[in-house]
Amino acid sequence: MNIRHSSLPKLALCGQYQGAPGTSPAAERGTKLDQAFRHAWVHGEFPDWELCEEDAQAVRWTINQCVLLGGSTDGLMTADKDCRVQTAGFEHTGTVDGVAARANWSMDLKSGQIYDYSAQMAAYALGLMQMRFEQEWTTHLLFCDQRQVVTHHWTYQSASDLVRGILANVGTGPRENDYCGWCAKSLTCPARVQAQEMAIQTTEHAITPQDGSFLALLDDPVQLGKFLTACSTLEDFRDAAKAKARELLESDVRVHGWRLQKARASAFVDADVVARAVEEGIIGAGDAIRAGGSLSGKKAEALWSAAGHELPAHVVQQKIGQQPLVQSK
Repeated sequence: MNIRHSSLPKLALCGQYQGAPGTSPAAERGTKLDQAFRHAWVHGEFPDWELCEEDAQAVRWTINQCVLLGGSTDGLMTADKDCRVQTAGFEHTGTVDGVAARANWSMDLKSGQIYDYSAQMAAYALGLMQMRFEQEWTTHLLFCDQRQVVTHHWTYQSASDLVRGILANVGTGPRENDYCGWCAKSLTCPARVQAQEMAIQTTEHAITPQDGSFLALLDDPVQLGKFLTACSTLEDFRDAAKAKARELLESDVRVHGWRLQKARASAFVDADVVARAVEEGIIGAGDAIRAGGSLSGKKAEALWSAAGHELPAHVVQQKIGQQPLVQSK
């Protein structure tokens, strides 16, 4: 099995994890941000690419954080050939996003939500220590969307122990976790198939008014929790079934009880057109801003920062919604 460094956080939770082929819009965006950051650091100029303002701000924040971490004085290298990592026990060659040539640290740019990448960082740190004959290493995770830096300090022993423990877990029985949707076995995994069957059986038994089994389930906190977990798994199977049904219907194959509805068309005016109309005096700036609605705190902070100012704390308002229901670890 050709284990990738990036697979370790998943393999730590389930020894059967296998990365699904293909990519996603989120992954493609992450790659684009990474390429823009590397180019900017190597050439000392921001790449003339088509990045939306939110993505451009994320790259600028990453560059600034690397400067604050000492990247300029520590000789931070971001070229692909300088960032390859070979770790003992791995056939796959990993790649970090930056290696400090004159100091024992590396960095990785992460977009999207914050996840626990400590296992991946341990594998990188272990490989870099082996390649450079070092006993200590520091890894920095730069979450560019969340504007947060997560730092891990490793000794050779601590990194080796964590990696070795995860490799020993490879091949053990399947366990459901947050990464199941990313796994190539997500629709055939025995643990997940059993969960979706439980959800189906539970709902089937509760369809008659005379049957109070589902009401009894709602009054049992343990069974209620198990049912919610099973429903979450069932949603993934439903999404796969809907994707297959759409594929068949688009090929003029009938799917019993389902059809494709006419696509909804929505008209819009690009933001650049509105900005140009404001500059030409066709519409007022205040009217345009109010029509566009409120900005998120993150976008407003980026806008003020780009203008060289700090967003005043007193103008930021909060709207607190209902507490999300999430599965505990």
